Amino acid sequence: SASPIALQLNEIRAFDSVCPTVGAVIAKGFEPGVWDSDYGDVLNSHGDISRGRQLIWELFPGADEELTIYLFHYHQVHPQNPGSLLEMYEDFFTILPEYRRCDLEKLEWRKATFGYIPWHFSADSSDRTVAFERIIAIGDAASLQSPLIFTGFGSLVRNLYRLTDLLDTALRNNLLSAKDLNQIRAYQSNVAVTWLFSKGMMVPTGSHLPPQRINSILNTFFGLLANEPPIVADTFIKDRTDWLTFNQLALKAARQNPALIPWIWEMAGAKDFVRWIGIYLGFTVEALVSWLLRGWFPSLIDSIKPWVEKHYPALWLKLLARNYALNSGLGRSEKVKPPVPKRTQPVMASNK
Repeated sequence: SASPIALQLNEIRAFDSVCPTVGAVIAKGFEPGVWDSDYGDVLNSHGDISRGRQLIWELFPGADEELTIYLFHYHQVHPQNPGSLLEMYEDFFTILPEYRRCDLEKLEWRKATFGYIPWHFSADSSDRTVAFERIIAIGDAASLQSPLIFTGFGSLVRNLYRLTDLLDTALRNNLLSAKDLNQIRAYQSNVAVTWLFSKGMMVPTGSHLPPQRINSILNTFFGLLANEPPIVADTFIKDRTDWLTFNQLALKAARQNPALIPWIWEMAGAKDFVRWIGIYLGFTVEALVSWLLRGWFPSLIDSIKPWVEKHYPALWLKLLARNYALNSGLGRSEKVKPPVPKRTQPVMASNK
């Protein structure tokens, strides 16, 4: 994301935000019963924002007793407040015993994990360049991140079939210009519209907010999800929320806590709030177009593929990219086609 090539792609455009992150992979040492290894931990907040940031834990179980634990916060890029990783590690070792009820001396540490995770807020599918001639940014390098799954890896996995199909099409047809390759991206309009949620977890540098402000926002949203059917929370966390579900959740949250909108306005600022309205309108238009074309456009694409790809490969790549944008680009699960098994010669049994 911050490589010289990635910076050249977008003319040294500054990142909109960053997540200072520290953590560790721990092989063993936790007492039995402290943690159910079948479950992870997503957005477990710790403390309040009296120190200018809302610390958040994440935990991922591994093989046997292994646990990967991260401590991070959503951070506004600001020269007077760089976000110290050393200070974060001091917090990590201080509050880990409280978080996981453990003795640090008994833990077997496998490796440290730390760094700054940058991200861009993409207003639409074309506001960031992801390719040069014969060079394309994929995954973390593309920096098309979600506020919840805050690295490009999640975006890559969710759109893996989309990206591989488009890239395969470009390679087979020698479509390697910057114009062609820039169509190969994992942008999702349903993810872009959620960035306002991350602004609600970010303390602006120099501001003085009530200490429990971010916890109150988190309690509203996740309390709302807890009262919804499990499938709603599952799709929200996995960035598959469609337009209707997003609006239903937003309206319910506003009714449950009317202070949410002025709170987020105060934290995001008028400029970013107006910017978000534009992103929301774009999401609405994409959802409407997808609804109008859903019944016939995908089948039309399949039927014209052989002829169009053979005679007009650049047009085919454009149509294919648009078809993906109207489906997986709005959060729908990708249907991966199973590989066709290779035919083999039958083995003849001999009676001799």
